[in-house]
Amino acid sequence: MKIRTKLFASHATMSGLAVVVALAIIAILRVSDANVRELQSSYEQIRAINLIDSRANRYSEQVAELFILGTDPAEIEEAHAGLFAALAHKELLVRMEQDELSDAAELDRGREEIGRLEAMRDAVANLELGWQEAGRLLEAGRRAEAERLYRERIEDGFDSALGQLIETATLGEREDVERAIAASAVLSDRLRMLALAMVAATALLVLANAVIVHRTISRPIAALAAGADAVGRGDLDHVLHLRRRDELGHLATRFNEMTAQIRAQRERLMGAKRNLEAQVAERTSELRERSDELEAAVSRLRRLDSDRAQFFADISHELRTPLTIIRGTAEVALRSQDGGADRLREALAQVVRKTDQMGRLAEDLLFLSRSEAGAIQVERVPIDLQDVFADVVLDSHGLTGRAGITLSPRQTSEPVVVEGDADRLRQAILIPLDNAIRLAPAGSTVRLELARHDGRAKVTVSDEGPGFTPDELENAFRRYFRGEGGGGRSGRSTGLGLAIAQWIVGEHDGSITIDSAPEKGATVRIDLPLAETRTETAA
Repeated sequence: MKIRTKLFASHATMSGLAVVVALAIIAILRVSDANVRELQSSYEQIRAINLIDSRANRYSEQVAELFILGTDPAEIEEAHAGLFAALAHKELLVRMEQDELSDAAELDRGREEIGRLEAMRDAVANLELGWQEAGRLLEAGRRAEAERLYRERIEDGFDSALGQLIETATLGEREDVERAIAASAVLSDRLRMLALAMVAATALLVLANAVIVHRTISRPIAALAAGADAVGRGDLDHVLHLRRRDELGHLATRFNEMTAQIRAQRERLMGAKRNLEAQVAERTSELRERSDELEAAVSRLRRLDSDRAQFFADISHELRTPLTIIRGTAEVALRSQDGGADRLREALAQVVRKTDQMGRLAEDLLFLSRSEAGAIQVERVPIDLQDVFADVVLDSHGLTGRAGITLSPRQTSEPVVVEGDADRLRQAILIPLDNAIRLAPAGSTVRLELARHDGRAKVTVSDEGPGFTPDELENAFRRYFRGEGGGGRSGRSTGLGLAIAQWIVGEHDGSITIDSAPEKGATVRIDLPLAETRTETAA
């Protein structure tokens, strides 16, 4: 079956269902309307009976006032006409109801109602004759006979007869109302059951139609969409398994043929691409090797040129000040007219100090230049840092003796073994220690401590000197940083020492930090991994 036929059948089913529901609603409305009309007719009938009762009471009261007050007969005639009009309205309602009835029992009840209305008319006619005769007796002065006539024919006869007729009519109409209400309740129950049945039938038909449409249209379309997505992702091996004789089945067959053709074309293109890539790789491999070698050579040349420029800039910067001082000292000594041996000795001593400073600067510059060029090799052998610590303490005795500084060393009793170069580590510890001794005020104490904690070796150098300013602390490891005013407010020009110490500690996988505040001294901390910790990390 073609998709067009399936869609037409689905739409026809839904349309037929809508027509059935509409017809059912119309039938329900018609039955409900008939029931409403019946209730309305009963209501009008009861109103008409109540009107007759009211008009009869008024008529009887007017006749009674004839004996008591001597009422004008015109008022009695008016009440008489109103009562007859109410009887005529009631009869009209009954006949109109009969015209719409077809049930024999209902027609019989209607004829009985008309008979009761005729009896009411007869009773009214007898009342009229009675009050007329009573009026004549009153005019003749025979009041006692008129009153007896009123009691016998009017008060007892008319009221009793008419009341019985009205009560009978009222009971009949109440029975009609009760029957209509009962019929309405039955109709309501039937309509409720019919509505539930229609809802259930509609739901079942809609569900069946949805299932059929899903199985015959939606599911195949979803399979086609999934196949298109798979092909879009590059899965050309995806195959649609739709064995159908409609348009979707034909489309699935064409889709599988298309993917097979694309798959074959892709395989041919991939083969051609692989051949081309192999040829290109073969032709360009030698060129790539030569290009890499050339780039490496250019990089080395650029790095060497940069190192050379930096080296000359550094050495010209650092040697200018000592040379200026040496020249100034020599010129002052030459110009002095009364210079004796002491003054010459002092000048020569200053020249020796500055040449010694220039020698250390040259060594530091060469060390930094070689380290940046990768020419310095740091040995990695297990060493006991306590031995290095002892050498540093011995080397520092001469410094503290000249400056009048007290050195307070302290170390742990546990072995502190690290992997590294003993000479380089001694140099890295001596640099901050030398700075601390040089800047500590006379009579103060410089503390040197070696400890181990959490698998790390801890070396701490503390002094009571001027400390670092915030600007100096931020740039402590920059080369030749001078701070404010050239030497900084603390007098701690960092020069090259801390930069060298940082490089050495970094080569040992450690870290160097500074804690300081102005006028509160400084603490330099060197942190190195222990040999056993390094081994566990490598494992």
